[in-house]
This record gives sequence, C-alpha cells and structure tokens, in this order.
Amino acid sequence: MRKGQKKNNLTDMKCTNMVQHLLTKCTPKGTLPRGVASRAALFVLRVIRAPHLVSCGCRPLRRQNNLSKRSVKVESKMRTQSRRYCFQSLAGAMGIPKSTLHSYFKRGVITKYTSVMKPALTEANKLCRLNWAIQHVHDYDGAKFIDPMYDIVHIDEKWLFMARIKKKVYGAPWENVKQRSNKSKRHLLKVMFLSAVHGRVGTSPGKHGSMARSGRGTSRKSSWPNAAADADMLEHRHVIPAIRSKWPKEDTRKVKIQQDNARPHAGGWDMEVVFQPPNSPDMYVLDLGFFRAIQTLQSEKSSRSLEENVSTTESAWLEVSMNTLNKNFVTLQSCLKEVILAQGGNDYYSGP
Repeated sequence: MRKGQKKNNLTDMKCTNMVQHLLTKCTPKGTLPRGVASRAALFVLRVIRAPHLVSCGCRPLRRQNNLSKRSVKVESKMRTQSRRYCFQSLAGAMGIPKSTLHSYFKRGVITKYTSVMKPALTEANKLCRLNWAIQHVHDYDGAKFIDPMYDIVHIDEKWLFMARIKKKVYGAPWENVKQRSNKSKRHLLKVMFLSAVHGRVGTSPGKHGSMARSGRGTSRKSSWPNAAADADMLEHRHVIPAIRSKWPKEDTRKVKIQQDNARPHAGGWDMEVVFQPPNSPDMYVLDLGFFRAIQTLQSEKSSRSLEENVSTTESAWLEVSMNTLNKNFVTLQSCLKEVILAQGGNDYYSGP
C-alpha cells in the first residue's frame, strides 16, 4: 500500500459475517448455488482485486477469521459443556448469531447429545459389575455368547402415579384444554407394583400412599416397603405362585430370581436368589424400558381412584407386546457386553 492511500479492506468482523452468510447458503455438497456470490457482492462496498496473488498461486494473508465446517467444530469443542446446553448460550459463547448456529445444526456441522446422570462407581463396584457381566458369557463351539437368561426371573418394584404432573395434549387452536388441578403435587396418589418378567410372569399392587408434610418435616401417610413385606409378597402371595403356574412344564425347575433382596423358598423347586451389583440399574431388564412402556400405556387411561389406577396398570401390563420385552432383553445383553468392554464402568452409550 502506498503512503497516504486509504485502507479499503473490510474489517475482521465484516469478513467473518460474510463468510458465515455464504456458509449458510452452501449445498450439502459444499458448493454455492448459482448467483449467491453475486448477491453477496452487493453488501461489499469495494472489492480489492489482486491479480498477482492469483497468478502466482499464493493464498491471501487475511484468513484468520475464515470459518469453515472444521473450525466451527473445533470452536464448539473448545467451549465448556456448561455453555453448550442450548443454542442461545452456545451462540453467545462463540460470538455468532443464533440463526447461523441453527443453520449449522440443520446441515449436520454440529449435533446434539444427551447427557444422562449415572451412579458414581467405586473400584469395588466396577469389579463387581465386571464379574457379573463375565458370568453371563458362555462358550459354544469356540465362540462366546451372552447367556439367553431362560432360567432367570427379574423382579423389581415401581411406584406408579395416578396422574402425571406435566402432560402434553394436542388439539385444535381454538380448543380449550381441560384444566387439571390438585391440592399439591405431594398429595398425588401412587401405587407400588411388584413386577416379575420371564417372558411375562405378572405384576401385582403392593402398597399405596401419598406424600404429606407434617410439623416435624416430611413424612408419608403409608409406610414404605420393608424386607418382611417384600418377603411376604414374594413368597406367599404373588411371585412364587405365578412362577409355578406359568413356568413351562417341560423345562427344568431350577430358577434364578434376580432382585435386590429376597429369600424365597418353595417345595420341589430349586429357586436361587441372585443379587445384582450395587449402583447398576443397567443390569435390570425392567429398568431398561419395560417400566417406561407400562407407564406410557397407563397414562393414556384416566384414573380417579386407587382401584382404577390398579386396573389401568394391570391392563397396560397386558397390552405391552412381547416384542417390546424381547428388545429389552437384547438391550440388557448389549449392556453386559459394554460393561465388559468398559472394565466394569458405566461410561458407555446404550442407545435411545
């Protein structure tokens, strides 16, 4: 530049905005449609041409703010995860418009992840989980396979509320949605169900109650389940009789009941209680989507009393397809495989 000549180059911010504008117009193949560059040139007051740079094959020096797909990925990775929970926060951290960031998301430059809070594991927990997963691996003709679990009955308890606090309803724009009200969300009626699955054994209501606050602090109107109540329900009333009646006669009578704490005894049957590793909800088939499927079907039917809540839950249990339960068992086997690969840890992605 000659002495006294006015600098006509664009500022760094204007160059960045221009490049971002052109990136939003790119096709999935990375090319600009016809006419986009001409329309973009209308926003530039003056274009400085440098034929000698083009002829010699040199690149322009002012490329420090040229954002590409790779630089956007690196830029978003440099930000902490606490600033990447929504478009507005991430766009503010990167210094770009939110609409531009949304355009990057639609084109696949950035993607969305789900971070789930998992139990903290100690080294003893990891070792226990690893041994548990290895016990389910067997050799067949030199190949290793996950145990099909034909002799294991999974038992777990689940609190099911009569109504959800937040419920999504679709309707016409002029439609008035019926107002739902309750004295307090702590007074929502709920029922505890004990469910057992091997194929599908059954589900039974155990306890019911609601949350209430007393003068001394938080208390509950109904008592929480204890070991004696669980043993009584398990041994005398529901689970053991259901296993006896629904177990295939041609199969062996050696059954393993997987639960946190139980001590069943049944004459003529070899029923062994196996304890799952601590802090391991991913080792339970009921917590891998089966309870969620039941609760989804149960919430579709309105219930106003305890009896109706029990009835709707039992009907939802029968409506869940066996294909859903089969997928849950396949997910459980996949989790066992991932636990072995993670050396007993739970830092893995088990799928949606």
